[in-house]
Amino acid sequence: MSELQRIRYRFDLPDGSQQTFDFLFDLTEFRLRNAVPAAPPFWTKLEFNQCANCPLNAAAEPHCPPALHMSDTVERLSALVSFDTVGVTVSLPERTIYAEVSAQQAMSSVLGLIMATSGCPWTDRLRPMARFHLPFASEAETVYRSLTMYLLARELLGADAGAATGFESLEALYEDLHIVNRDMSRRLGAATRSDPARNAIALLDSYTTLLPAAIEGSLAELRPLFEPWKFARQKPI
Repeated sequence: MSELQRIRYRFDLPDGSQQTFDFLFDLTEFRLRNAVPAAPPFWTKLEFNQCANCPLNAAAEPHCPPALHMSDTVERLSALVSFDTVGVTVSLPERTIYAEVSAQQAMSSVLGLIMATSGCPWTDRLRPMARFHLPFASEAETVYRSLTMYLLARELLGADAGAATGFESLEALYEDLHIVNRDMSRRLGAATRSDPARNAIALLDSYTTLLPAAIEGSLAELRPLFEPWKFARQKPI
């Protein structure tokens, strides 16, 4: 196995206790390599509220990969209420980030990281963003990172990455991600009586509707930053 990279989330909870989650990724493909539960909860079964657009087959994949990997996190944070304020320390190889945010914002960051790296055929396309994980990113940061990820994918893969021009393939992806988030929320509704996990997915889902609508406006706002890339033609000697 290749060398592993760790991302650690430590939650300082309202009752004074702490919960720490270590996520391990291989550096080649940045897939989540954490062990999964020996006895997974019922709501992780693939066919339980399976996403409408899921291409997986229960015979080959009996459990939903993201649900399987997020079950421990959801269970250990099940006592939280969405608008509880929690202190979150995220330890990355390059830096340590601390924020005081709502429970749903904190869980959104964690569950988004899990979903992008655990083997879902749709969210798997967000793995390049997970490789350069940015906890608690703003809307503007998320739009910028999504657009640049897509453009780099197109540069590296050519036609295999989708449309040769425009952002049609990226918009289509986010339509599918919306379905995944919607049905994952239903799955999590059966997992816990508390609401932070479902609201965390709702926060993630807000970007699936934000990004397609924001592309044109975001590009117009970003254009002035790229003016220095207009190289003046040299006059002939």
